Amino acid sequence: MKNVVLKATGLNIGYAVSKKSISICQQINFELYKGELLCLLGRNGSGKSTLLKTIAKMLTPIEGRIEINEKSIETLAPKELAKFIAVVLTESIPENSLTVYETIALGRQPYTNWLGKLSKSDIDIIENSMLLTDTNNLANKLIHQLSDGQLQRVMIARALTQDTPIILLDEPTSHLDIHHKINIFKILSKICKETEKTVLISTHEINLALKTSDRLLLIDQEKFSVGKSTNGVIQENLMTIFNSDDIRYDSHSNQFIF
Repeated sequence: MKNVVLKATGLNIGYAVSKKSISICQQINFELYKGELLCLLGRNGSGKSTLLKTIAKMLTPIEGRIEINEKSIETLAPKELAKFIAVVLTESIPENSLTVYETIALGRQPYTNWLGKLSKSDIDIIENSMLLTDTNNLANKLIHQLSDGQLQRVMIARALTQDTPIILLDEPTSHLDIHHKINIFKILSKICKETEKTVLISTHEINLALKTSDRLLLIDQEKFSVGKSTNGVIQENLMTIFNSDDIRYDSHSNQFIF
């Protein structure tokens, strides 16, 4: 039996405008399992970021319930939630003079005392996170000295250092070249396999998602579906969402042809 780490039931997601709720997608139901890599796909404006922020409790669902360990996230205080979910968003980080090591170590904040002193266990977790993300050779570099690809690996390492069962990433490969895109997906897959953490990533890298994910979450025009890329319904929805004169989904090779 699969180990469920998060369950969403009857979610209606959206945002508020002038005290009025605007719904983007309704009747979202899914479970996330321990140690799987999931990719969230959809066109621009379909609600990918909104769903991730709702899971992370940055936005309140219009309706529905999200549970971790059979407890509603609405009952979890921010510090408690930070021990279950780590988030890597697309927003650029503020300019600072922190080193890579210091930035990654910030992931231990939910566990350290008010002085922020790192224990031997904290240091071990930091070093293992750097090893998994290939950032150990960057430890003494300043954050503003990094390339976009290096910075994204550091942000993933910081989330990994938070040592949560779930990691959410919103478009982590945007603005990266193809080499770094592939490398990020390889790192995320490796994290799932070696740490049994659950990683949910929103992405426009459709073919990379098809090749590396355990399951897909598809969101489009108020419709939501979840399943393996080999699932007939998922393949039909992939065609509905993305097929055009310039691109089509080929079920035999499980990839989009340009």
